[in-house]
Amino acid sequence: MPEVEKPDLGHRRHAIQIVAQLPETQGDALLILEAARDFVLKFLAEDHLEEGRPGRREGVVLTLVPAALATSLASAD
Repeated sequence: MPEVEKPDLGHRRHAIQIVAQLPETQGDALLILEAARDFVLKFLAEDHLEEGRPGRREGVVLTLVPAALATSLASAD
């Protein structure tokens, strides 16, 4: 896991913005934060480049369009 520096005021401000959107129950909020942590570790892993491919980064695109809708839109073109 990558090392993380100590949070500054900007980090705390972003944390407050995120926490303000969480549900009121602590259990649900913790589940959402754990899922967010997994997304960050899997999809924002910019410090871990693939071996054998210096300087090249591959990204993952997350979309909110359901797969069935995306395929029907693609076939309409």
